[in-house]
This record gives sequence, C-alpha cells and structure tokens, in this order.
Amino acid sequence: MYLFGYGSLINLNSAQKSFKRKISYEDLIPVKIKGIKKVWNAIETVDYEDQKEVNTVFLNLQKDENSYANGAVIKITKEELELLKLREKNYSNILIDKSNVIDKKLDEDIITFMTINEEKIAKPGDTNCVIAAKYLDILKDSFENYDEQFVNEYKAQTLENLPYYVKKGTYKFSDPVQNRLAKEGVNE
Repeated sequence: MYLFGYGSLINLNSAQKSFKRKISYEDLIPVKIKGIKKVWNAIETVDYEDQKEVNTVFLNLQKDENSYANGAVIKITKEELELLKLREKNYSNILIDKSNVIDKKLDEDIITFMTINEEKIAKPGDTNCVIAAKYLDILKDSFENYDEQFVNEYKAQTLENLPYYVKKGTYKFSDPVQNRLAKEGVNE
C-alpha cells in the first residue's frame, strides 16, 4: 500500500521519524490526487514555551471534486501504518483509489490521514487557533528536494492566505506518545 503525505510527511527528516528503515527522497514520490484539497483546519492541542494547551491548526484534507492536492506517496507496510497512526492520532485513515492519482500510475491504492471528527476541525473565523511557524518551516524545508512545478503548486495550495495567526516558538504535542513519534521518532 502507499501512504499519501501532504504536510510534514513530504519532508524527509520529518517522515523518517515514523520509519524504522532508512528512507530517501527517492522513496517520496511526488503526486497529484484529484477529488481532494488541502485545508488548514486540523486542530491539535500543543504546548509552546510561553503558552500551554494552544489550539494549533495543521494541514488536513477535504473532499472537493473540482480540486486536487499535491503531495508525496511512499510505499509502506502494515507495521509502518500502525506507527504512523500513533503519530497522526487525531486523523482517520482514508482510502484513496489509485485511479485518482492524476500524474502517476500506481499499482496499489493509497491510504492517507484526514481529520473528520468535528470537534477537531477549526471553523472559519475561529479566533482561538494558531498555525505553528515551526510547522511551516518543516514544509518549506522540503522544497529543495522537489521540482519547481511541485513547489509552486504546493505553495499556492498550502501557504497562500493562511487563515490563522502564525505563532513563533518551539512546540510539543500535549500527548506524549504523539510528541515522541513526531519529534524524536521510532528509532530514538
């Protein structure tokens, strides 16, 4: 099976933390998937150095038949999926048919993570949510490993007109298992 990553999982250093095996950018295959779009609305409770339990919004996917989302797929095992579920604990597994991949032919369907729990979805106009500047850095730090078209599309889909205030500072997830897998990794 393949995993579609569209946020921190497009960044090799971040993705590597969820894999016991060594992965490279050759394993992260850039793709476009029709019928979905990226949105800033997945709420996680995180602690910053200067403030605890902050509603921090991360990327999510939303069904939209008139859109597509770019990101990267990586072939994964069932064991790797189980580790990823711990890292992405507030996201649900969603199956994407391989025929929805616009620009590549894959031999298997795709799993991705999507927040569908209404309590964990930020609403337009919410004033108690922020986006972590460090998360944006993780996304941007991956750009040097993708071609110009991918990067330009990614920026247009993801980084223009951010809907929430960008909060600077180091953060950690309130859930210790999630934080360990996201920040330190499975091999630490």
